[in-house]
Amino acid sequence: MFRKMAEFLASCGVPKDVVLGELLVSFVGRHCLVIENYRTLLLCEENEIRVQAKNCRLIVRGKRLGIVYYDKEQMKICGAIQSTEFE
Repeated sequence: MFRKMAEFLASCGVPKDVVLGELLVSFVGRHCLVIENYRTLLLCEENEIRVQAKNCRLIVRGKRLGIVYYDKEQMKICGAIQSTEFE
């Protein structure tokens, strides 16, 4: 049933991330990224930030990492980003 609904919504032009609740990660150079559609912040340390999404976890590693802003739909992380990993 869910698959048919997802296919219908996609055929109507509704973006896949909205239909499936997928995590969106947008990089702004090497020093900032914006995360959308996340569920909760799991860990926030200077060298690592972990975020829980609906279907995965995102791990951001680097130096001097910090959260510039966040609300219930998106957050912006800045610092010297060295890697991102999906778990």
